[in-house]
Amino acid sequence: MQYIPRGVKEQAKLWQAIENLKPLLGDDVVRLKYDVEDDWSGKPALFFKVVLSDEASRRDRLHPSARRVSDLLDDRLDPIHEWELFSYYSFRSKSEHDEIKDPNWA
Repeated sequence: MQYIPRGVKEQAKLWQAIENLKPLLGDDVVRLKYDVEDDWSGKPALFFKVVLSDEASRRDRLHPSARRVSDLLDDRLDPIHEWELFSYYSFRSKSEHDEIKDPNWA
């Protein structure tokens, strides 16, 4: 019998928990997309695609902005302990997002 992480079994609850945190992310986050997919090891993981405002993506603000978002989600959501999933983050600026038009980030 294969073990299924809670974040996979109770995905609707996980999605609701993420949606409840969105207002806390502030104006730096323009868009937040998330999904559960297999990671490099073949195990389910939680992937976040974050579009940051151009202001938050400036060279002097990018690291603190990205760190604040990932820390807030990891601390409040606690993916590893609460949902039994590792979390992965990808970031883009709004300008980059608008230029690339990647449907996986829409």
